Amino acid sequence: MSELLQSPPDVSASARWRQLVWLQGDALWTQQQAAVLLAATGAQQVLWIGQEAPAPFEAVPAPRVQRWLGRETDAVVLDAYAGFNPNAFGQSVGTLRAGGVLFLLTPAAAHWCRFDDPEHQNLTTLPYESTDVGNRFLTHLIRVLQADRQVLSLLQDAPQELPARHFLSIHKLSARLRALQASASSEILPLSHCVAPFRSRDQQQAVAEILQALNDAVPLVLTADRGRGKSAALGLAAAGWLEQHGGDILVTAPSLSALDALFERVQAQLPGGEFKAGCYSHVRGSVRYLAPERLLQADSTLCVQAELLLVDEAAAIPAPVLSGLLARFDRILFASTVHGYEGTGRGFAVRFRRELERRAPGWRALSMTEPVRWGANDPLEALSFRMLLLDAEPAEPSAVRHLTTAALEYRRLDRDQLLQQSALLEQLFGLLVLAHYRTTPGDLRILLDSPNLSVWVACAEGQLVGALLVVEEGDLPADLAAAIHDGYRRPAGHLIPQALIGQEGLLAAAPLRCLRVMRIATHPALERRGIASALLAELASWAQNQDGEGAVDYLGTCFGISQDLLGFWRHNGYEAIRLGITRDPVGGTFAGILAQPVSVAGAGLIRAARQRLRTRLLHQLPAQLRQLEADLVVALLPSTDVELADDERAELNAFAVHKRAFESCEPVLWTLCSAGPEYWQRAGLSPQAQCLLVRKLLQRHSWEAIAATSDGGRRLLVRQLREVAGRLLCVPPMGMMR
Repeated sequence: MSELLQSPPDVSASARWRQLVWLQGDALWTQQQAAVLLAATGAQQVLWIGQEAPAPFEAVPAPRVQRWLGRETDAVVLDAYAGFNPNAFGQSVGTLRAGGVLFLLTPAAAHWCRFDDPEHQNLTTLPYESTDVGNRFLTHLIRVLQADRQVLSLLQDAPQELPARHFLSIHKLSARLRALQASASSEILPLSHCVAPFRSRDQQQAVAEILQALNDAVPLVLTADRGRGKSAALGLAAAGWLEQHGGDILVTAPSLSALDALFERVQAQLPGGEFKAGCYSHVRGSVRYLAPERLLQADSTLCVQAELLLVDEAAAIPAPVLSGLLARFDRILFASTVHGYEGTGRGFAVRFRRELERRAPGWRALSMTEPVRWGANDPLEALSFRMLLLDAEPAEPSAVRHLTTAALEYRRLDRDQLLQQSALLEQLFGLLVLAHYRTTPGDLRILLDSPNLSVWVACAEGQLVGALLVVEEGDLPADLAAAIHDGYRRPAGHLIPQALIGQEGLLAAAPLRCLRVMRIATHPALERRGIASALLAELASWAQNQDGEGAVDYLGTCFGISQDLLGFWRHNGYEAIRLGITRDPVGGTFAGILAQPVSVAGAGLIRAARQRLRTRLLHQLPAQLRQLEADLVVALLPSTDVELADDERAELNAFAVHKRAFESCEPVLWTLCSAGPEYWQRAGLSPQAQCLLVRKLLQRHSWEAIAATSDGGRRLLVRQLREVAGRLLCVPPMGMMR
């Protein structure tokens, strides 16, 4: 690998810039102008995003642009007449190589913000229609585009008095674009003239430092903006490790497709192997992909055999999963995109740093800053950041650290203020990005325009330090509810009512109105001061004061269940009403729904849902939920009174006090255990004893499996169960149903 670590030659950065051309006019006219300009520039690899494209181009719908990640294009056409999809825009910008052009096709700026964008249908849920969607996002785009002096525009029937700096003729524009591409191609040396396989000095240095950290068995955190060759660097490092040491390497990411660039570089550097089912096998060793959740659950032998673990797009993996991986591997690398369109690395960097300091204080940080696909300070990259707020940041810690909770104002935000106060918008979106690892540019449009969404904030001294995003759900027509119940319909939105109707059979949820907390965020500098709880209390107070058509029946939320999050929501009056039966493939958690009643009808619905949850849990714990953590079962299982017949109590007493065998009275032991955690706690059972009840009686794990994670074998465990049974027999009935 030493001969590969030489410096590549310099390349002029300014000559490798890319360009946005804004074509404003009628739909057909803008398509025609784009086709003429593409022909003039001679672009070969063209990504045309829209519903239709003139020959010889092929239109790619916005949702399929993600498949182009990792590929390079000479030009991109985004036809906003088919809808402006923020995620597709961000993804397509990342495919453009140096000298490339992005053509944005829109109505004239004066009309675009009033355009009935087809993307509106993705922002609406019943009872709203596309005409109810706001125009704030498009207004924001227009302002950013008009303020950028690098944007070139072509306007249909443009008046003569418009400044030539912005609005060019088709001939002048063609000439400008030809000059742009000629300059780029003349300045970029062929790859064969570079020190293969590196695309930049930055990438070369990164590979060297990765290999050094892995050799030293020191955790490494690699961060980079998109287009820096980060994933390719991981592949080069993996190939270098196998060349030097051989062995087995594990890699993980939110999906196998996210590792295309990594596997491409491994295969290019170590040809002659076989790639099959996410594993590249070579005479020097192997590079194998496992999903994050599967990696945590994998057989320990597989992990011991692996030389190291490379984690790509770590920002899109929940911090608890990353912590589990850190605990399992001595040689580990975490790589993350800083300003991404599929999750952000900033929240990862802020929150995971604490875990690294605690578990591996000698960890190292590395960043890649030099683009490999385009030039440094590329104006299109900067423009796309401003359009999608990819670099939005929350308030500076120094500006908020001194604030007291008493000084904070909690209020429902008028979203028109976000357009009038750009700093407030950036602080809000920056805080949401920091708090939630899956925030994407599409969430910016939802935040600004979705008609069923409201925003609650905590502010002081012009600084935003907390936020809630809340969506309206419920109030569904009876015929639609019946179709959902019978499995024929799944309309957009209404997550909680649909789950209660379609999965739990609770048609009573249809006419009730719910406010679902979709996001909740607190500034990291002010965490654990009750700000999030205060926001929830403000929301509850507001909901209780609504009446008439706006009356609210219950509040709800849905998230991947963990002990910390569950404790927070239960502390704020929310109780579990549903639990999914499949783990998230990335986070490894089960999705749960929690709710808090507001009206009498809402309280009745939640009571019925909790009874249903208890029945489902007791049925599913030995099967689909057998691997659910016992402490989560204790927190989730609703409690109830259990009536025992005299002969059943005698049977239990024979087990608890005498020598009756466990197997002979297991059914009645299960009945007693099914009373639930509140009953167990009233008996004074320790957390360890409660988990034993869950694992042995409710989940029916073997004695060997339980003994493997405890301090004793079967004999000790049976003795503990005898003591537990004796305690439970002494507890009087609760006299109430939870």
